[in-house]
Amino acid sequence: MQVWVRLSKLPIEWIDVELLRLIGGMLGTANKVDHITESHARWRFSRICVELDISQPLKSELEVNDRCIRVEYENLGLICFQCGRVGHSKESCMEGVGNHKEGVMASGPVSGSDTNNGDIGSSGVTNDTYGP
Repeated sequence: MQVWVRLSKLPIEWIDVELLRLIGGMLGTANKVDHITESHARWRFSRICVELDISQPLKSELEVNDRCIRVEYENLGLICFQCGRVGHSKESCMEGVGNHKEGVMASGPVSGSDTNNGDIGSSGVTNDTYGP
């Protein structure tokens, strides 16, 4: 499923089409960067279109060069805040009740960008947490 994703807290120098595709590749297959992000007309967040396997849990944040990048998914509809998957609610989740986690966001308020310097070199995915 193709989904627009917002990446928050990126250093300004990381707002580059190739670097954003590299970061988007940590979520799925990065297809495109929106034209407003590409033209540097918005600094609060960057948007990329990513092909996601929605049968897998969503990632709420990524870690790149010791920086935490917040990930928000646009227009996904129903997201389970128990298991991080799309298509059902926490109340109807079949995952264990004792496994409640926090953190996945489906579009909402976005904080401002972090403008510290940094290069993309080593990267990793943080341990995912889900929902409110």
